[in-house]
Amino acid sequence: MIARQLTLWLSLALLAGCAGLAEREPTSAGWKAHSAQIAELQRWTANGKLALRTADASDSASMVWQQHDRDTHLQLSGPLGMGATTIESDGQQLDIRRGDEQQTLDISTPDAIMLNTGWDLPLHALTYWLKGLPAPDADIQRLDLNTQTQLLQNLQQDDWDIRFESYGQFQGYILPTRLRIERGATLVKVVISQWQMPDP
Repeated sequence: MIARQLTLWLSLALLAGCAGLAEREPTSAGWKAHSAQIAELQRWTANGKLALRTADASDSASMVWQQHDRDTHLQLSGPLGMGATTIESDGQQLDIRRGDEQQTLDISTPDAIMLNTGWDLPLHALTYWLKGLPAPDADIQRLDLNTQTQLLQNLQQDDWDIRFESYGQFQGYILPTRLRIERGATLVKVVISQWQMPDP
């Protein structure tokens, strides 16, 4: 059951929002230059692992996340009996394939997602958080930069607490390699071993 919850949590986080600047962001030159560069990064692949813990159970999976503008292709596999799962989204519709099972959700409106799943999750935010940016069009309750690197260190949006524990440099971009995302009894840990971007 927890493996399905892990898939569902990721599935609902795939809806990419419109580009824009979140309110109450720092105005330092280093952060502004970095965030502008990363915001333009719309095509990428992230390889790594993630772990989900809830009040009921916990599970982990390997992931390959491919983002191409608004289109998302996510492959999940795990050692705890979780079969290979493919999740695809164009921002309006979400397809989940697990073995012979297939499920399609209309995710064009937040109400549709809530009615179909009952899950209250950061719909479009994860696509931005993975890159080390706050999600646009969502209230920023707290945003802390590392004073030396001017990179995002702690973020609170919609009562989710996101900690950016480490970064790495990949093809000229500085991107997160370890994140901790938490609200209430839900804790998600993401470790990214490799970022890949297409050649310009």
